[in-house]
Amino acid sequence: MSDISELEGRIAAAMVRIGQAVETIGTGTGISTEDLAEAQGVADAARAEAQASAERAEAAEAEVLRLQQALETETMAGAQLRERVGSLKSMKERQQERIAELETELEAEAEQRGADRAELDGLIAALEPLVQEQADA
Repeated sequence: MSDISELEGRIAAAMVRIGQAVETIGTGTGISTEDLAEAQGVADAARAEAQASAERAEAAEAEVLRLQQALETETMAGAQLRERVGSLKSMKERQQERIAELETELEAEAEQRGADRAELDGLIAALEPLVQEQADA
């Protein structure tokens, strides 16, 4: 930005010199064509530098806009990713709860099977003497 201020100062100085030259021409005291050409050259150079600075500023603004858009895109993608991670964590927790339920059911079934087996062993043991008597008779 100091470049722009400097250029504005140079343009103002050139304009003052041009104005002085015009006044001198109007009063009849001639100004040399060299001085007039020099003032015109300084003014043209200052305008060209100002134009270049303005173009650089526009390019910088365009780059800032592009970076802001990229940041917004990345921010949105990050939010979507966090949402997906949260969903996956929730699903994992539900699956772990279901696994725990199934393990509890499996243990209960194993205990019931063990109790049924013990009952059957008891019945077989009680029926074995009767079967032996039937076989001997």
